[in-house]
Amino acid sequence: MKEYRNKDIIVYWYPEQCSHPGICLRTLPEVFCSEKHPWVNIDGAKPEEIIKCIDRCPSGALRYSLPEGSTVNPELAKGSGSIENMKDIPNTVKIKVVKKGPYLVEGPTEVISADGTPLYTGSRLALCSCGCTQNPPFCDGSHRK
Repeated sequence: MKEYRNKDIIVYWYPEQCSHPGICLRTLPEVFCSEKHPWVNIDGAKPEEIIKCIDRCPSGALRYSLPEGSTVNPELAKGSGSIENMKDIPNTVKIKVVKKGPYLVEGPTEVISADGTPLYTGSRLALCSCGCTQNPPFCDGSHRK
C-alpha cells in the first residue's frame, strides 16, 4: 500500500488490487497521472473532487480518509472509497461480469492462495477472467492487450 497525504485528505493506493481501468486517469488527470512519479499529485484538485473520483474506482485499489483537522465535510467522505467502509462491509457479495474484462467483486471478500496464504481481505476487487494477468488472481488490465 502506498499513501499520499496533505492536510485535508489521505489517498491510499493498493497496487496489487488495481485492474487499471483508467477511470482515475480520465476523471482527474491533474491528480492521477501514470507518466509522473509519484503518480498521485494529492494537491492537484480539491479533496472533494478526489473523493468523488475514488468512489468510482471499481477495484477498490484507491481509497481515502480524512486526517485529523481536515477542512473537508466528513459527510462527503463516507462513499464506497472511504477506508472506513472496510469496517462496515455489507453481508452480500455481488460479482459483476464485465464483457471482455474482469470480474468486479463487491462485498465481504477474502482471497486465499492455494497454499493458504491470505492475498486480500476487503470489500471491492477486480479478478482476472482472461488468464493474462501478471498478478493472478487479480486483474491488472492485461486483457486490453
